[in-house]
Parts: sequence; C-alpha cells; structure tokens
Amino acid sequence: MGSSNSKSRGISKQQSQKEKKPDEEASDQLIEEVVCKTSDLQDGEMKAVDFGGSSILVVRENGKFSAVGAKCTHYGAPLAKGVLCNGRIRCPWHGACFNSTTGDIEDFPGLDSLPVYEVVVKEEDVVVKATKTSLSSSKRIKKMVKASTDDSRTFLIVGGGPASVSCAETLRQEGFCGKIIIATRETHLPFDKPKLSKSLDSTPEKLALRDVRFYEDSDIILRHELEATGVNTVDKKVDFKDGSSISYDKLFLATGGKPRCLSCPGWDLKNVCLLRSPNDGNYIAEQAQGKKVVIIGTSFIGTVLVSSLFC
Repeated sequence: MGSSNSKSRGISKQQSQKEKKPDEEASDQLIEEVVCKTSDLQDGEMKAVDFGGSSILVVRENGKFSAVGAKCTHYGAPLAKGVLCNGRIRCPWHGACFNSTTGDIEDFPGLDSLPVYEVVVKEEDVVVKATKTSLSSSKRIKKMVKASTDDSRTFLIVGGGPASVSCAETLRQEGFCGKIIIATRETHLPFDKPKLSKSLDSTPEKLALRDVRFYEDSDIILRHELEATGVNTVDKKVDFKDGSSISYDKLFLATGGKPRCLSCPGWDLKNVCLLRSPNDGNYIAEQAQGKKVVIIGTSFIGTVLVSSLFC
C-alpha cells in the first residue's frame, strides 16, 4: 500500500512539472479569426484590420493574401497609409521598405522586420492564425548565427551609428560566424542620431538602437572611445588615437558626418552649440529654458529643433 501511494504521488508530481503555468498557456494560445472577405481587397491593395485585440495589415497581391504587422518598425507609422508595389510595403513617413509576404525589412531606415502571420482563405473568408505571443510585439529580429571558433576571420566596423549596427546584424543574419568588432569613439551604445533633435533631453539608454544584451547574445564586440586615425590596407589594420590598432580581414567604414562649425568670430563661445551626441542635446535642453535661441540652418535638423524646444 505504502509503495503504491508513493508511486502515485511521484506520478502526480511529474505530471504537475509538465503542466504549463496559466500565463504560459495564455501566451501560446492560438487565435484564429476571420478578418475580412476576399472581396474587401482588390489585387494590389492592403488594409489594416483588427485581430486578437491588435491591428495587423492584410495584403492582397497576385491573387494571394498575406498578413504582417501594421506599424513600421522604425517610428511606428501606420503602414496602411504607405505604398504597396511589387511585393514591397513602403512606410509613409521615412521610406522604410518591408517584404509584403515575409515581413523582412529590405530598405532602411530601421533595423527590425515585421511580424508575419499565417493566412488561410476559406471560400470567401480570409482567416488569420497567430499566437498571443506573436501579437505581443510589433517588431521582429531576423534569426542570426553565433560566432564560431572554427572561423578565424575578423570583420571590423568603424563607426557607432545605425549603419554600423545594420552591417553587423546583416553579417550574422547572412551566416558570418567570424569575429565582428564595432569600434567607435563614442562612450555610449550605438544610438539613433536622428532622434537627438526630436528629444533633446533623452538619455543615451533611451536613444540606443540595441541594448547591451543584444550585442552579447549576437557575439558582436563593442569597443568604445576608439578614434580611428589611419588605415593600413597593406597590413590590414586600423590605427587609433590611443596608440592601439585592430587587424581585420574585412573593413567597413561608417563614421558618418559631423556638424560644420561657423567660421566667424565667437563661434567657439560657451553657449554656441553643436548637436552630435546625447550630452550635446541634454546641455542644449537645459540651457535653452527661458532664453532666446538662435538656430542657424533651416534643414531638417534645424526645423525639428524648433519644434523640440518650443512646441
């Protein structure tokens, strides 16, 4: 009797360990809904629809239906207001492009792809299937390989902006298993520089394109406070201001641009500012409070600065 009870308790415990927690079951729950009729969309059209409490984008092209995330992964623009052409969805704000079938990002700005959902056509009904987990995020990162000790190659990227991060991610997505190093003179993680003028008081963490864990998980090495001074293409190495150097097999230069300084007397006074880093933005936001501000330059950055400071 005792042995039987013990065995029974053991089975019960084993079964309970296999049981999923309620929140895990909820996240894995499959949602299946009719989102529209086939007649609702003509060929070459797309439409935002409600699905599982979220908004998704249904596309009809070449007689086939597909469903992807409804918001651009760059700044969240509604893709339904964009353009669909030749299998590409173009964002109405900054022109990022996504594959209308796979959701993969194919042109920038932005780094992330769109989530994609299963579509089944049942007679006149367009049915979408997805789990709650897949609906919890409007962004998707493509699968990437890890570094391998069997691959001795080094791909060096100089610069700490979006182009550098995009290059590193693309290498991993395309199967590069060698060492990837991003060398930047910045003290911060690679950040979204266009956001500087939009949100002057943002912290470097809020502006960062990816967090530290992403680079660690992707085997992408970040080397901060390294300012390149020269490239030796014969020996394949880059020299830096601190006297160090890094050897490479392949090199990608993405140092970006820098603001032009004025040539008139007084341009170097304390409250004449350039906007290039989060520290610059924080200083301008702090010093501009309650003061008259002159912005030289009427391009995109200048006009956005006006909005950021006074609207």
